[in-house]
Amino acid sequence: MSNNAPIGMFDSGIGGLTIAKALMQRLPEESLCYLGDTAHMPYGDKSPERLKEYAVGITKRLMDLGCKAVVVACNSASSNALDEVRAEAGPEVPVIDVVRPVVDWATLHNPCGEFALIGTRATVQSGLYDRLFSAKGGKVTSLATPLLASAIEEGFHNGTISNAVVEAYFADGWAAEKDAMLLACTHYPLVKDEICAQLPSQVVVVDTPAIVSERAAKVLSECGARASVKTQPHRFEVTDWTQAFADGAAHILGTSVDLFEVPWSEIQ
Repeated sequence: MSNNAPIGMFDSGIGGLTIAKALMQRLPEESLCYLGDTAHMPYGDKSPERLKEYAVGITKRLMDLGCKAVVVACNSASSNALDEVRAEAGPEVPVIDVVRPVVDWATLHNPCGEFALIGTRATVQSGLYDRLFSAKGGKVTSLATPLLASAIEEGFHNGTISNAVVEAYFADGWAAEKDAMLLACTHYPLVKDEICAQLPSQVVVVDTPAIVSERAAKVLSECGARASVKTQPHRFEVTDWTQAFADGAAHILGTSVDLFEVPWSEIQ
């Protein structure tokens, strides 16, 4: 496969664009092919079986488009369907998730630390973060925040997200004594400022997009797949075209994007 082939990536909606933006900044010579599965958003409320079905279909789509790597830009899918994505992509295609790079970074920079985590139900209930932190001597206290991703998806593009949603999840101070906060949903960096406002200044909010983009750069370099010059534009697809996604994408990426609708019936 050519080094100039695009990097494929997917999420249920606009949240994965936080990873896409970081990749565009870290690897400006690379082309991205992003698929937002808006027809099935939010992923955080889906069963593991359903997440695997969606992830496999999308990975097949990305392979059909000739992608040289896959970034699973979604914690729910990374926590529940990573093996299936790797199997569909095949042994020659590197797959980067958004869970392991963050756990590696957090435990490297704060060995034996105590971490707070907010994520979707699917991510928290998978127990993956707990297992990975435990294996590295860290401890994580997780809270499912099921209302947050949908609130961000609906309101970020026009600035209507209510601080009340964020405030409600931190009202009892459960995270105040932790060493760092992990935003275990790629939507959550979009309200990082609101989350920081609920935490003492000594609690570090981990920068997931930067960490994942650095891991992607490392993986591509190690397998000799880095592009030397950008040869094609980024491509953005959704399974259900919405104005909210188009507006949110422009807000996050700082520029309008050509958005192509690919109905789920064409992906299955």
